[in-house]
Amino acid sequence: MNKSIALSLLSLVLLLALVSPSLSQGPRFCPVEIVLDGVPPCGENGKWDCLQLMIEKFGAASMPNTCSCTTTPNVQQRTCLCLKICSN
Repeated sequence: MNKSIALSLLSLVLLLALVSPSLSQGPRFCPVEIVLDGVPPCGENGKWDCLQLMIEKFGAASMPNTCSCTTTPNVQQRTCLCLKICSN
């Protein structure tokens, strides 16, 4: 009886050792860019505005981060660039 329990636990540990490295790598992030025409320039809180825009568009589960905001004055565009979890 004790040998079967020990063998079962050993098998479980080996199985978890094979699976866990792929789980420990974490999510993969991809860049996503949104260009907004005719909007005000980025301003002081541009990266936070971009983060809010990404959350509204893709949802908080996409974990947008590392956002930046760039204003193109000649064309009157604002570009938001963030990283979010890649889709399959």
